[in-house]
Amino acid sequence: MILKNTLVSIFAVLLLVSSCKKEESVVEPPRDIQEQALDDDQTLEDFLSTHFYNYDDFLDSEFNNELVFDTISGDNAAKTPLINQVKKEIVRIKISEDTYVDHSLYYLIAREGTGRAPAVVDSTYLSYEGSLLDGFSFDSSAAPVWFDLAQVVRGFKEGASKLKSGSYSVNDDNTVDFFGYGQGAIFFPSGLGYFNQTAGSIPAYSPLVFKINLYLVKQTDHDGDGVLSADEYDLNQDGIPDDTDEDGVPDYLDVD
Repeated sequence: MILKNTLVSIFAVLLLVSSCKKEESVVEPPRDIQEQALDDDQTLEDFLSTHFYNYDDFLDSEFNNELVFDTISGDNAAKTPLINQVKKEIVRIKISEDTYVDHSLYYLIAREGTGRAPAVVDSTYLSYEGSLLDGFSFDSSAAPVWFDLAQVVRGFKEGASKLKSGSYSVNDDNTVDFFGYGQGAIFFPSGLGYFNQTAGSIPAYSPLVFKINLYLVKQTDHDGDGVLSADEYDLNQDGIPDDTDEDGVPDYLDVD
């Protein structure tokens, strides 16, 4: 799964075949994170201003539909743009002891859901599709899968927490029907994703889009200490897991 931070580290090996010498490779330094955040935000706003989603399909709550994005043009010229339907949240990224950079995360709620909203460290049972702004789909799971939100990129965990879970019923043949679940999409800058790293087919500095169907939420206690991970993960909201005793183990994983 492209989402999991354990797969984010990308190791590239460059083999130069030469009979006499090896040429040195040139590594481009990372871009300024503040400037990139501003550039990405403009790119996202341009996309949201020129695209819409199939909101008419979500007027009837009895039917479960999939989100579809399209360009506002031609027969769709009168459609309401996403920029008028999304909500915006500022997510602060700590880059040094006293320095933070604000990133704009946009989220669309097509259906909120009727159950519980997950914390950013809860386990979620969901289906999703991740894509670039040009529509290229780099990862998806049409069948629901469990995700520990503590293990995914910041933009995804923050965005998923805006939806609510649904309910389910088990049929006689042991198949499961879900209903009342949250459906939406999140749009976030590269600083809340992979920034200057490439990840699979995701280029560096790519703003990302995820469509999400959130079926179930399970509150987690990662270290089994009787305290929910949500209550000891990031109480100061700086984006970095708290480590109260400074032993190198985040509080939500520390049984001390």
